[in-house]
Amino acid sequence: MPSSLIDASSHIVLVTHLHPDADSLGSACAFYSYLLRDQKKITLFCASEDIDRRLAFLPWFEKLTHRFPEDADCIISFDCGSYSRLGIEKELPLINIDHHAYNNGFGTHTIIDTGAISTTEVIYDYFVANGVKINGKIATALYAGLLDDSECFSSSGCNAKTFAMAQHLIECGADHTLCTDWLYRRRSLASFRMRGELFKRMKLLSEGKIAFFEIPRLLFDQTGATLSECKETVEEALQMHSVQAALMVVEQPLGGLKISLRTDGSIDAAAIMLPFGGGGHRSRSGVEYNQNDNEIIEKIITMMTKELM
Repeated sequence: MPSSLIDASSHIVLVTHLHPDADSLGSACAFYSYLLRDQKKITLFCASEDIDRRLAFLPWFEKLTHRFPEDADCIISFDCGSYSRLGIEKELPLINIDHHAYNNGFGTHTIIDTGAISTTEVIYDYFVANGVKINGKIATALYAGLLDDSECFSSSGCNAKTFAMAQHLIECGADHTLCTDWLYRRRSLASFRMRGELFKRMKLLSEGKIAFFEIPRLLFDQTGATLSECKETVEEALQMHSVQAALMVVEQPLGGLKISLRTDGSIDAAAIMLPFGGGGHRSRSGVEYNQNDNEIIEKIITMMTKELM
């Protein structure tokens, strides 16, 4: 960790990626608690305004803002595989903290551990190595990211260190029940309405190996559901016996497409999205386009089909 840059900075902005998950926002919230001890001026920032409602339990969630401060002199990004994932353009010193294998190394400083199951694990390792006392708020924020990126401790990336970290965080005050309740047990009426619509519209491709979802903007208006609630249904499609990958194409409010891919690990989702400017994990990846381009969707499906043959 480039502590000299942090020490020299007077106003640090902690930035999550667009449409943050528990790992990105949990990492930022944990670091917020850490920097408060140095009495630094800190801003918790996200360019997206439609934040997943299930993340409201995270410590300091109420501090999250969508306005970037003019007097900032340092940025720390969390869980962003590329600079575009920040959703901003700022000429400031930047510390890039991440665990994605396809991180392109943006920023003036990088702390990237591709062997970590989550970005919160990268931060946890730093705290432990430097003797930082982990309080209940930090522990809960770090635990939330670990829980989410390990898919509730069910992903193939889980190992002995994953569970050792979980145990230590609980000993430090992480609230396991709170995290699991908000991330895995709470669903809105809107999400159930959207779930029904999506499964009605779902197409099975490549002999049932691919579940394909096309989501027009109108469905969001009709159901009241959010993008993150759509992703829940897409991931649920992987529970079907034949399905090995689920592809979601969402019409954006101002035009363009958001494409998300979920897999059971049979194919590398990030590798599929990389040629199109996207990235992510082996089991979860995505990309955004400013225009509607059916040709891109066809190319992605073709790549997936070849990989699943």
